[in-house]
Amino acid sequence: MTTFIDEIIEDLLNSNIPLSQTVIVLPSKRAGSFFIKNIKKKLKDEVCFLPKTLSIEELVEDVSGLIPASQTQLQVELYHIYQQQYNQGEPESFLNFLGWGQTLLGDFNEIDRHLIATKPFFDYLSAIKELNHWSTDKSSTLVSNYLIFWKSIADYYENYKTHLEKLGLGYQGMLYRKAVENIDDYLKNDEQHYHFCGFNALNTAEQEIIKRFLTRPSTKVFWDIDPYFLEDQHHVASTFIRTYLKSWPQLNPDNSILVKGKSRYNSEKNIVATGISQNIGQIKYVGQLLADFSQNDLENTAVILGDEALLLPLLNSLPNNIKALNVTMGLPLQQVAQAAFFENWFQLQLNFKENGFYYKDVLALLDQQYAIILLGDIRLTIKKEITQKNLIYIDPLKLNITSESTALQLIFSSWKDNSKQALAAILKIIQLLKEELFPQKNWLQLEFLHAFLELFNQLKNLNDTYTYLGDIKTLKQFYKELLSKETLDFRGDPYSGLQIMGVLESRVLDFKNIIITSLNEGTFPSGKSQNSFIPFDLKIEYKLPTYREKDAIYAYHFFRLLQRSLHINLLYNNEAGGLNSGEKSRFLLQLATDPEVNYSYKEQTASAGVTLKPKTLKKIEKTPEIIASIKKHVEAGLSPSALTTYIRNPIDFYYKYVLGIKELDEVEDIIAHNTLGTVVHETLEKLYEPNLNTVLTPAILTKMEAGIEQEVRKQFAIWYNAINIDTGKNLIIFNVAKQFVRNFLILEQNEIGSGNQIIIKALEAKYSVTIREGVTLRGTVDRIDTVNNVLRVLDYKTGRVEKGHLVLKEWDDLISDYNKQSKAFQVLCYALMLYKSEGLPQSTEAGIISFKNLKEGFLKLNKDRSSLITQDLIETFQEYLLQLVDEILDIDIPFTEKEV
Repeated sequence: MTTFIDEIIEDLLNSNIPLSQTVIVLPSKRAGSFFIKNIKKKLKDEVCFLPKTLSIEELVEDVSGLIPASQTQLQVELYHIYQQQYNQGEPESFLNFLGWGQTLLGDFNEIDRHLIATKPFFDYLSAIKELNHWSTDKSSTLVSNYLIFWKSIADYYENYKTHLEKLGLGYQGMLYRKAVENIDDYLKNDEQHYHFCGFNALNTAEQEIIKRFLTRPSTKVFWDIDPYFLEDQHHVASTFIRTYLKSWPQLNPDNSILVKGKSRYNSEKNIVATGISQNIGQIKYVGQLLADFSQNDLENTAVILGDEALLLPLLNSLPNNIKALNVTMGLPLQQVAQAAFFENWFQLQLNFKENGFYYKDVLALLDQQYAIILLGDIRLTIKKEITQKNLIYIDPLKLNITSESTALQLIFSSWKDNSKQALAAILKIIQLLKEELFPQKNWLQLEFLHAFLELFNQLKNLNDTYTYLGDIKTLKQFYKELLSKETLDFRGDPYSGLQIMGVLESRVLDFKNIIITSLNEGTFPSGKSQNSFIPFDLKIEYKLPTYREKDAIYAYHFFRLLQRSLHINLLYNNEAGGLNSGEKSRFLLQLATDPEVNYSYKEQTASAGVTLKPKTLKKIEKTPEIIASIKKHVEAGLSPSALTTYIRNPIDFYYKYVLGIKELDEVEDIIAHNTLGTVVHETLEKLYEPNLNTVLTPAILTKMEAGIEQEVRKQFAIWYNAINIDTGKNLIIFNVAKQFVRNFLILEQNEIGSGNQIIIKALEAKYSVTIREGVTLRGTVDRIDTVNNVLRVLDYKTGRVEKGHLVLKEWDDLISDYNKQSKAFQVLCYALMLYKSEGLPQSTEAGIISFKNLKEGFLKLNKDRSSLITQDLIETFQEYLLQLVDEILDIDIPFTEKEV
């Protein structure tokens, strides 16, 4: 396959111009690297000086005499000018400026790149803004400031340029305008032969520069455009080049070199457009395609990412046959997992209160990789303190930590909303991390760390010069802006193996096999997005680029990639959802409907191959050691909750009661449901306790009601060690607890008012009874009382329980179906314990009081339409209970997981 670069080299070697006197100007540095590689290959062992290669940006920088400033410095310097010039009271804070400063910079850049006469332009813009403002009251401060701002734009622009020029710096557009001013002097002092290769959409400044070069006979322009596109007067891919060929008088057959021979685009090639669900689906499908490529094919294959955010997923989805790889695009620093450490540290400091750091911020930071490296076991001590003491706000520096740690002091010392203090602490932490990582020779981690060091040093230098980053919130926002722009460049052999690149990196390069992703409207092409203060009509008036030109640029890049390729896979997301319309790119529609082409075009849908392992339920075989452990529990006493855990899922019983694995302690900043239940239980116990074995009266209940708030508050203080319960969701839950207790006392009042006699016999009664030798049942009964001489065994539930939950239908279900019969099983256990301990009177009932279903009152256990707990009923239950215990103790019955 003859590439565009090969054609340039062929023309160059056939000319009489010495290579050493030739300068090749290309759209990107990457194209220059491939040019040098190919010309070396062509020259083989011939000894000579190679041509010089420049990107257009490098040439412009050379001609302008200015140094391009970083986006960070450009923003700070623009704010400096804004502050100096603003005289309408208090200027906006730097934090607010970040919201619009970048857009204004972009507009200044566009104006200069297209050599717009600025005074009439800004006058026009100011007039438009005055016409469009939203209020007829020009005397209002808001409207007045709005109009003054737009009238001042011209001054901002001029003063900003003057300020940057004094520093020897410039933004890209400024360099272009300056290069146009300096081009004649530059050409006088330069005798090299310039070849401009592979350009398409040129801004006005670039056009002027190239046209001035073309006044010298030795300059050539090589256009990378297929004859098929040029001959079609309406094809969008040739929009710009067709215009230059018609309107540049400097062009002639000797210096304007077009693709030779017949069309390569309109030739035999296989194009397959594949619709796949979601972005990750596309990336997984790319991996499947590459898995079938030979090593030879991979050497001439490029994956073009229409959405560059998919780089990391792609790198993680490459098949095992990829032995060599070159990534032309940079990895955004914000996609590096370690960036979360600094993000969390900022958040920790922003949420700092006088009583310490918010526990969630502390835990989030402690789980970051850098914190693990720096703090080691200290972080486990801090986490343990937080969970065990239910600390909502914590100062780790006040904990009793024996080992000294500089990192601990740096991380958990308050920055006091001071950016200088913050940056000093961050840079010290980076140095500590470097000292930890360097001996391990963890080069990738050190590379990440170096990128963060450069970023924060940049912030420190700016903060030392200007005071705009004074508070932590502004510093954090500026850090996030920088993070989104900073990239880590991959290093390796740029010519070996599979090539992965973005759309712009593909300029001038040709590959036999092409895979392009994200061919959806709004992504490729990007659509009508416009981040600019310049109205659309004004852009049209001054011939500034709009979304139309952007679409034409995308079209050129897309069709240029296809023209020399032979095997092309085009992928798009065919699922509409979220911000994605699922609409395939117009370029695909154009490929499908072009009637005059010779290529093979096919559309299909596919799904990324995902191997799903069928879920297998766990099975733990019992050993003599496991049986011995279970017997200890059985002899010490099994609780109803332990037995219902086994019924629900035997695996959970194994983890909790055999292995002794406890549930993870968690901090309750909002009162948990089980804490609410405990508070209600304990409150009722304390209120009723003075009236045991006493006939309840309305007066007793009224007295209890008066003490509800005090007792509930006291129980929350005991069971919930946290910030106060008088605000937010905790206040709501506190009131819910009070209302649960109050509603229960009202229920009791109504019972007494209906002529019922209630006597409390026991509260929170603890039982431990032997139901067979070596088998003990233990538990706590919430309440035992008599109502009109009927003994009742009660269990309180703060959740919702229905009557049907206590209807005992099949005995087998009782020990096998948790969802249907767990409530019945539990109250029968309490009745059995009472029966074994004290015996049961002739009239005994057992059941539940559900605080979310109080209107139903006492929900009674019911068997065969009878609510009485008889001796036969209890003894039958005991048989089934022992059957369940025997199953647990049976070494031949494994613990088998149930689908819960």
